[in-house]
Amino acid sequence: MSLICSFFGHRDTPLSSEIELRLENTIKNLISQGVYEFWCGNEGTFDTLTRMIMIRLKKDIPYLNLCFVSAYNPDNFPPLKRKTLEENFEIIYSIEIADGHPKFAITRRNKYMINNSDIIVCYITDEKGGAYNAVKLAQKQNKEIINIAL
Repeated sequence: MSLICSFFGHRDTPLSSEIELRLENTIKNLISQGVYEFWCGNEGTFDTLTRMIMIRLKKDIPYLNLCFVSAYNPDNFPPLKRKTLEENFEIIYSIEIADGHPKFAITRRNKYMINNSDIIVCYITDEKGGAYNAVKLAQKQNKEIINIAL
């Protein structure tokens, strides 16, 4: 059974070739260590960058298992977005995420990802926000944390 790696980063993570290269090299290093399952979200630029890199890598490494963990019911996504996700990812939307007020859906999704992951790759520069809180929870659970912002 492969280890699971999840991604968390600030919604406004800068898009730069340096950050993209650092993230891609980190992912390739994890793959070389036997990590083949990667869980992504959909809440900001870091998530967008992560999904883009994972789709690109899967073309050369088809045995990667890419999962999109949705904070919201994917049945409500616009058809084109859902089709694009389904073509590239296994979509995860569990009762643990769905059960509760929509205002806290992202927090529940983040907790679900952390509880089911072994490794967290993140881009954290501020000690505030959802990504920061998720990584703090992962630290409390003694998950391996790789912060590419450092």
